[in-house]
Amino acid sequence: MSFLKLSSASALAALVLVGCETNSESIEQARKNVDEARMEGQEQIAQAEQEATAEMHETRRVGTENIREEMQDVQEARQERESSAEVSEEMRDVNEAQRELNESLAQAKKANAEDVAEAKKEAEERVTEARNRLAETKVEALKNAQENVMEAEKALKEEQAEVTEAEATLAAAKKKLSETSEADKEDAQEAVKDAEESLAAEKKDIAESEQNLQKAKQELDKVKTLINK
Repeated sequence: MSFLKLSSASALAALVLVGCETNSESIEQARKNVDEARMEGQEQIAQAEQEATAEMHETRRVGTENIREEMQDVQEARQERESSAEVSEEMRDVNEAQRELNESLAQAKKANAEDVAEAKKEAEERVTEARNRLAETKVEALKNAQENVMEAEKALKEEQAEVTEAEATLAAAKKKLSETSEADKEDAQEAVKDAEESLAAEKKDIAESEQNLQKAKQELDKVKTLINK
């Protein structure tokens, strides 16, 4: 019986240990996930804004270069004393290049604004999801920690009952020994020895159960602290 009870106590100790890994630490990890989601979102937004700035810069550079080339054609036409019609044609090309630049800038600005808005939306969704998971984890962790305490209390009560039973068995064995004749004392003494060993084992089990209960309560307190943090 002692071996079976020791196995049960060891199983409960493992349960409490697992509780530490899946309760308070799970809350801490979930909170870290929120921070990481927020950081990743900020990085995503910053990258989108940087790409938008680079896109606008490149669009302006290309457009400005086209205008510069068209203006150079105008200057060459004037230097070569080309007709007014030809110069006007070159000026129309300049105006067209300017129009295209303005249009490209407007399109790029709109597209970039959409990209940044999408990045912000995704970042917000990522943080919201992480926060929701944190809230769920807190509920699960509290429930698990409370159940672990109840299991530990139940196990301790069972161990206390076993100790009471072992004490009664030892008392009965001692009484029988005191009433046994000299010829039968060896068996009675052996019964007392067995009862004493059984009681010692049960007391060892109860000490372990008390430790498990204390650990479970400490874990529950830690979970509550993390929930309110």
